[in-house]
Amino acid sequence: MIDSLPKPFPALDVSEDRNPAMRLFGLRFFQDQTVLEYLTEFLSVVSYPKWLADGEPIRDPLPPLSVLRSWSDQKLRYKPPVRLNLKLFALLGASRADSRHETHLEHYRVIFDALRRSISSDQSAERIVRVLEELLRGYQGAGLNRTWCAQTFYPVTASLITQETLWNDTVAKKRDVRDWNEAVSHFHTFFSVSKHRFMARGGELLYLQICNALTRDSESTADLARRVGITENEGSLETLHASLQDGLAAVYGVQVRSLDRLVEYIEGLHPETHGLTNEDSGDGSNAQVCGWCPRDSWQEGYLFAVELSRVLSAALDPIERLELLMTGCTLQVLRSLCAQSARYAEPPAPNGRGGVLGYAWIFTHPYSASRPSRLASQRNLQAVQALIYRALRHPALQDNAGRAGARTDLKTLNKEADTKYGHKLFLSLGKKLGIIAPLKGSGARFVMTDGLLRYLVMALLRPEERCTDRVFIERLYRHYGIAVEGENLTDAVLWSGLPANSSVQPERGSWLAEMLRAGGFLTELSDACAVVRHPFGKLRDDRRNA
Repeated sequence: MIDSLPKPFPALDVSEDRNPAMRLFGLRFFQDQTVLEYLTEFLSVVSYPKWLADGEPIRDPLPPLSVLRSWSDQKLRYKPPVRLNLKLFALLGASRADSRHETHLEHYRVIFDALRRSISSDQSAERIVRVLEELLRGYQGAGLNRTWCAQTFYPVTASLITQETLWNDTVAKKRDVRDWNEAVSHFHTFFSVSKHRFMARGGELLYLQICNALTRDSESTADLARRVGITENEGSLETLHASLQDGLAAVYGVQVRSLDRLVEYIEGLHPETHGLTNEDSGDGSNAQVCGWCPRDSWQEGYLFAVELSRVLSAALDPIERLELLMTGCTLQVLRSLCAQSARYAEPPAPNGRGGVLGYAWIFTHPYSASRPSRLASQRNLQAVQALIYRALRHPALQDNAGRAGARTDLKTLNKEADTKYGHKLFLSLGKKLGIIAPLKGSGARFVMTDGLLRYLVMALLRPEERCTDRVFIERLYRHYGIAVEGENLTDAVLWSGLPANSSVQPERGSWLAEMLRAGGFLTELSDACAVVRHPFGKLRDDRRNA
């Protein structure tokens, strides 16, 4: 167990971060950030210009490896666009009626009329505008109960990724603003773009974890790769950086170019609004500033980088790729909470070792799990939450939170850490992902879903790779601490503080094999041997560069 406070990456001044959870896990994983918004924020950092110190803008998904290796205490900044014209046109009709200010309605009519006048067609121009509005509304992703500007598009293309923008309704009422041009002329008065209420920095933190891993020395990462079973060729930092650079640059492909043109056209229908809300200093001085991640998180960051590289290199349907990336980002948040907690708290029991990162998750069949299996998984989930709770009570974190001069008392900080950033975040995020059930009531446990299993196959195997089912089960435990059967399940039971018990093992053959077979991933060669197969080939270079 580590005795001192986590060191930040990059090496920023974090003395004001007194909340135990933020100081332990980084700035920050937050309960109000949705599963979709973790991915969207991650892709926002990937897709838009980035700056380190006063250097030139970095337009590639990742900084060059040489820049990463010399990165010390500089803040990472990035600048996604504000697209109020687009959001107003597409999402006003999908927002709550009581959240629509009169200035919003006024400008919506301006955009609507400008688009209608620009259409030359034998059909009704107004009908075409309505169709386009419905088309763009179909990309509504998260925040259905929010004001239109605070909602998030599903990120099918980078042009739909926008900066979090909140309407300051109280200020608008107090100042009695009645004109749209007045509202955008005083943009930072009537709108907020830096509160991180929904784009709450979780995606930024995931991006920083990858950068953190790529700054490590080759000897450390090679040792972790050997323990997990990653080949030397795939796991070298140079290969991994190049693979991620190519894969992230090609995440959308050519299919979205027509949509990009439509988005840019609608956003440009009122240039004054776009100009007033997208100040461009050219040097990133007015860009978003990323937070930080624990330096020790390079291990889970490295595994995340390898898994993303595999998903991105497979010839997948673009929407399926985004769905898999969304699962991967959320699963990485859950893994990060457990891995960092395992460094700052004693395990539930001395006998079990857990996976490579020091924890274990006991997964069960979603519908037909035996009673002993369900009870073991329930106990394991309780042990995981208790691990996170104990880590947040680490003496160094408590001393930091309670030191003289703190504006918030220690009891309040601990409650906030548990509720918004700690074990309750783990539980709620697991339920949102569908891997903890039931959603309500007692008896919560880990369950394997078809979507999760599909992601795990894509992340644990390279495109077209085959391995035995035994090897696949071992990779599950090494990468994620996921135990389903055999010796790993026995170890996970011991790690959870339970006695070894053969009744938790599958009674009628492997339920995981049944799910793999149903998904088209498993081929049985004999009664004693089965092969798990990645069903997709590798993405061709011509498609990457298209």
